[in-house]
Order: sequence, then structure tokens, then C-alpha cells
Amino acid sequence: EDTRNALEKIDNEFQEVLLKNILQIYPELVDDFTTDSNKLSNALFRFIGIDTSVNPSLDEDGSIAAALECLEEVNQFGGPGTMAAAAAITSVLQSLEDIRSTGYCGLMLPVCEDQRLAQLSTFTSKDGGSGLGIVHLLNISSVCGVGVDTVPIAGNNINDRTKSLQSLRSLLLDVVGLAERWNKPLTLRAIPCPGKKEGEMSEFDDSPHMVNAKIFSLDD
Repeated sequence: EDTRNALEKIDNEFQEVLLKNILQIYPELVDDFTTDSNKLSNALFRFIGIDTSVNPSLDEDGSIAAALECLEEVNQFGGPGTMAAAAAITSVLQSLEDIRSTGYCGLMLPVCEDQRLAQLSTFTSKDGGSGLGIVHLLNISSVCGVGVDTVPIAGNNINDRTKSLQSLRSLLLDVVGLAERWNKPLTLRAIPCPGKKEGEMSEFDDSPHMVNAKIFSLDD
């Protein structure tokens, strides 16, 4: 009952906080707010819902990939069982009762914002598993979100720019095709790394919000 009451207050609380911040930026609206707060509120914005997506953090226990690997059905993220687990979690996120939802409402898998995903990008068969590739991420995004997210790609292919651009276009077409086929929002957030080749490590050491991963191939 407490949870239900809290959810019912979200709309009003959201509007109050947002209005307060807007009036700090545009003080000339204060008179309008004083005379008719509902009119101003409706003119400025409309609360349409909450994105219920689950996103990883860089905390020690913040990896979504590592969380899925806690399931006995998922030996290694990206392998058998991953799609089923991702689909089940997404179904829950998209069917929460008493919550007005909007946005992706899915499982977020940003490689450079998830410690385990970044680690898996470096794996080879010698490590007792398979590396994580762009095709893996795209396949999994068919049952969750958000597409191909924070994936570092080579930025040194000046002598073969035509091929690189064509590969990037082809990947974008795959993302668009998947999004249109299943009528779901997907994105492609690839990060060119100047001076880096496929297989080398990224260098995001100056960012507290990202971890380093292997430079992905656009053809895998």
C-alpha cells in the first residue's frame, strides 16, 4: 500500500521539482506560475512515465553481465542461456504494475560501462571462453535493449576509410532493421578511438564513468 501511494505521487512531485528548476532558469515566468500553476505546468511539460530500464554501474557488484552469470543456466554471458535470461528480465521490466512507463524499459548492456562486459571483450579461446563481439551484442538486443552501446572501434583506418565506413553503415542498417522489425527503440553508440587498431585496448582512463575494453572489429 505504501508503494502504491508513493507511485501515485510521482507525477505531482515530478512537476513540482521540475517547475522549481525551470523558474530558477526563467524567473520571468514567476508571475504566471503564481497566478495559474496548472496552466504553466501543462504548457511547459507533461509527465509521460518512467524508463524502468536496468543499467549497470562501475561498482564492484554493479555488472549486469556478471549478475546474469550467477544463473546456473548462463555459464558465460553471450553464450547459451543469455538470450533467455535477458528476455525474461526485460519482460518483467515491461510489465511492472501501477507504473506509467516510457523509453527503452529494458536491459542495458553498455560495454564500457560494465566491468564484466569489458572483460569479456578481451577473451579468446585460450581463456576458456569466447570473446564478446558486436554480433553477440546485437543478437541479445533483439530481446532487450539498448542496441550496440559504448563499443570502442578502431580510429586509425585512414588508409582504408572506405571499407571502415561501409562496415559502420552495414552495422547501422542491422540495428535499424532489428528496431523496425520488432518495433522497438535501439541505438548504435560506437566510439572511434584515434590511433587504435582492432584488438588493442581503449584508453578511457580520464573518464570516471567508463572502463577500458578491447577495440571491437566491425566485421565480427
